Amino acid sequence: MLNALAAADPITPDWLTRALHAAGALPAGEVIACDVAVNAAFNSAASHLLLTYSEDAPADAPRRLFLKRNIDTAWAIEAGRDEVRFYQIVAGLDPRPPAVIPCYLAAFDAERGASSLLLTDVSATHSAPRTRDDLLRGEPIPDQRSLDLAIDALASFHAYWWQRPELGATFALAPWYSDAAAFAAHVERRRGEWARFLAAEGAWFPADLRAVYEETLARLPSLWDAGLGAHMTTGRGLTLGHGDCYSTQFLVPRPGVAAPTYLVDFQGVAADTPAFDLIHMFASFWTREQRQTGDLETRCLRRYYAGLVAGGVADYSREQLLADYANELAIMLFYPVWDETNGSPQSYWLPKMRSLVAAWQDHRRS
Repeated sequence: MLNALAAADPITPDWLTRALHAAGALPAGEVIACDVAVNAAFNSAASHLLLTYSEDAPADAPRRLFLKRNIDTAWAIEAGRDEVRFYQIVAGLDPRPPAVIPCYLAAFDAERGASSLLLTDVSATHSAPRTRDDLLRGEPIPDQRSLDLAIDALASFHAYWWQRPELGATFALAPWYSDAAAFAAHVERRRGEWARFLAAEGAWFPADLRAVYEETLARLPSLWDAGLGAHMTTGRGLTLGHGDCYSTQFLVPRPGVAAPTYLVDFQGVAADTPAFDLIHMFASFWTREQRQTGDLETRCLRRYYAGLVAGGVADYSREQLLADYANELAIMLFYPVWDETNGSPQSYWLPKMRSLVAAWQDHRRS
């Protein structure tokens, strides 16, 4: 197997030739030059590549590629390993799942802690609906066209993976609630994080938010019997969750371009309910006013559910989706608490927290 490149390794024509030859994308000829443009991603070493081939290379050999390598930190090494594994599994599936960018190489070197993904570069035809800076500025909602395309792509992705045999086997169940013991441990972890959060922020933290968190923390154990446990123990109503499904994780075709919409950064995939991804999209940074203006959140959930049904899902009602959405909101309420205890700035975790609290209040069930 071709070796993975570490972030500090040079990107050579020889390495690219061997990678494309192994992928069947370069049956003849070789790469003779490569122009490299560094991508601004903060959480990976990413590069846009423009390849030049020898004269005997086929005309349809890929000219623009995207190389993603992990940075040299423990979490990034683990994330890179997991994302490589996702693309390796996908490569063996027929038909391939929708919304996944074509991949020529997925390699991980455990000894060096190096991962490499060589993907089609779609930056000339696609763009992210929103950036991380947009989220923090309070502008999380894409334009309607981009939002609809992202919803449709996620629905088709979830429908493809719906209750497939790989869930819980090839792909693990979501670790926070894979079984009753894991969920009980998860609740205890959240209690500890909440205590640390209050020790750091309690002097100024608003009383109304504190009351919501303390009430929700007390009722968190009941979620297992309120539907979460049935999903995890039976596998019913599960799909492959992206795990970090903000609007920043989509690449939608630019206006006038006829092409699929893609998801990126498959570092945290797990068997989960679809609601987990939907909350990332529609609640984690959307304010109550933004969600409710024009009944936007409801319309988004309806569009997603229609896409799920169109993709062949027939054993999951819209009522079940909304119940899962409410339950997962209670769980995700504690993500901003973890963000704070993990060192994220207040400018990130506080608007996220306020948005999730408002969504939880709007959707919670007695």
